[in-house]
Amino acid sequence: MTTLVQAALTVRKGARASFGHVTALAVAVLVVLGVFRDRQALGIEHAVVLGAWLVVFGSRAHARINARGKDSQRNAESWFDLEQGLLVLAATHAGLQTLGGLMSPLYPVLYVLIAFTTAFSERRVGRSLVLFALVFEALLYFVTEGHRDPKPFALHAIFLTLFGLINVIFTQAELQRVRLVTSREREQEKRRVQDDARLFRLATTPTQAPERDDDKLFRGSVEEVHQALFFNLELLKRTLGLHTAVLLLRDENDSKLRIVEMVTDSDDIQDGPFSPGEGAVGACYQRGIVMNLEHLRPGYSGLGYYRGPVPVRSFVAVPVREGGQTLGALCADRVDDRSFTPAEEQTLAGAVEHLLRALENERVFVQLERSKREHTVLYQASQALGAALTEHAVLDAALTAAQQIVPYDFAAVTHYDTETGQHSIRRAIGEGAEQLSNLSFRDNTSLTAMAVQNRHYLPYRGDFDSQSQVVYTRNTSLAGMHSLLIVPLLVRDVAIGTFALAARRRDAFSHQVRPALQVLANQMAVALSNAASVARLEELATTDGLTGCYNKRHFNDELKQRLQAAQRFGRKLSLVIADIDHFKVVNDTYGHHTGDVVIKELGAILRRLKRETDVVSRFGGEEFCILCEETDTQGAKLLAERVRQELADTVFETELGKLKVTCSLGVATFPLDAPDKQALFNAADKALYASKKGGRNQVCSA
Repeated sequence: MTTLVQAALTVRKGARASFGHVTALAVAVLVVLGVFRDRQALGIEHAVVLGAWLVVFGSRAHARINARGKDSQRNAESWFDLEQGLLVLAATHAGLQTLGGLMSPLYPVLYVLIAFTTAFSERRVGRSLVLFALVFEALLYFVTEGHRDPKPFALHAIFLTLFGLINVIFTQAELQRVRLVTSREREQEKRRVQDDARLFRLATTPTQAPERDDDKLFRGSVEEVHQALFFNLELLKRTLGLHTAVLLLRDENDSKLRIVEMVTDSDDIQDGPFSPGEGAVGACYQRGIVMNLEHLRPGYSGLGYYRGPVPVRSFVAVPVREGGQTLGALCADRVDDRSFTPAEEQTLAGAVEHLLRALENERVFVQLERSKREHTVLYQASQALGAALTEHAVLDAALTAAQQIVPYDFAAVTHYDTETGQHSIRRAIGEGAEQLSNLSFRDNTSLTAMAVQNRHYLPYRGDFDSQSQVVYTRNTSLAGMHSLLIVPLLVRDVAIGTFALAARRRDAFSHQVRPALQVLANQMAVALSNAASVARLEELATTDGLTGCYNKRHFNDELKQRLQAAQRFGRKLSLVIADIDHFKVVNDTYGHHTGDVVIKELGAILRRLKRETDVVSRFGGEEFCILCEETDTQGAKLLAERVRQELADTVFETELGKLKVTCSLGVATFPLDAPDKQALFNAADKALYASKKGGRNQVCSA
């Protein structure tokens, strides 16, 4: 009953979603039948059709408006667009048919309709509308109106296609142009924030990756500094009666002076940057002294921040000094011939101190916010790493945390075997990761090997040159990366591997983020060591030490779970029990060491021949069990026969000469031979007994 209800609801939903298309198809059929050709015969039935079309079009337009902007309704929007396009196209042809058909002088309206609908629809919807229009018109031209000359239709088809596709192309081109302009403006704004953050010497600069919390923090800090600077300069301008007040700071990238903030009455300002040795501003910056010029002649051109000669008569520049370094200059000028007094120089010097305090406060704020965020990330990472009990879970948690600390384009974790000196990559993600999958190499002169040997991160400054530096081997390269950080994973001062991050942008792993990444690496190293210990304990708890097969306890757990699954889903489950023939004689004659070799070889044969989903266990002594999911008796017997034959063909070299042994096997299948776990074991054991009793070295089923 539930299935019928669901089917009914599905049909109802499909009908509701498609009745607009059905209406459009119905109108199109009426047009093809020529219902609207005779204008004199139009009557009440045609009015009913028009009314029904209006109701359907209005309701579907309302549904289209409700679906707009919802992510879950994106496909529905395309469906509605196609539906409305078909409705309008069918109605337009109906109107043209009453006015004379395809040869009507109003036919070009159809071109406008196609151009309009395709312009505001997705490309696939536009193509579908054009295709429908061509097929529809072919039916009208050759069937309804009975024309024989294909040339007029071909001309119509060409114009329909051109109006549809060209309009789509131009619309898409315009959208692409708008996207490029918007993207360019965003990049310019981002570069401006980066430049200002660098000039203000905030903790570091925003990334060039997609916007993160750090970018928002820097943008807010830069705007806060600009507001403080503008307020102080505006206050100086009004208080001292200035024509221009401007703060210039040195850019560390090119050592030029750049305008950071300015208030002025002039329209003739030059953007810069300016050489630190030019004019009075350069003299103030180079010498680190106050430059006070008075009674300047009209047209003086020594002030670089003006484009040309200006009517400035007095000028003063106060050096901006911090930590014993000159960072720039605060400049002020007047157009009236009134010299700057020592008191006014002191006022400007006090303004410089205030500006420096504002910058320092913002730096501290940024650093505190970054530290708080990094601590939060590290705390969450610590919890995730502490809860991770497998290597896979540890690597997932660590790589996620690293991405939150600093965006990277490549990341990899290696394991180092101290006994063999072998490095192996356990996980690599990002650009170029494919070439590094399953890579292993011995100690060499690579940065990875050196980081392990020295137990110190590399490269020292985080800069990377793929042409001259080797990360792993000479045959692998991180081309295009300009920043690299390889941190050794240390457990009790012993390196167990490395954690490497690389980025295309420069200075990605500066001293501001490096400590947090080192803390993360230390936590990851401990978590990886713990995961390895857990894996070893699980192996000891579930695996037989001699053969590498599962032990009896784990096999019983697997049998219980798989038997429940077989009962639930109605599947077959086969059990094979194998026992080495005359094993006591082997031990008594050749010794227990040879007996262990025989047992180990049988375990190896079983693990080699089993399928991926089969479970092999050493059940005790010389007895083994194989559990085969979704396998009937015949399939299990084929596996048992291959095991029997391969052991019989194996020759063991002993001190007493060559030795060959055989085994007997019993097979039972659920639910054919037994309804539960104990009965399945008993049935397989009886089959094994039958093999022994029947002469050994054979396979019997229950």
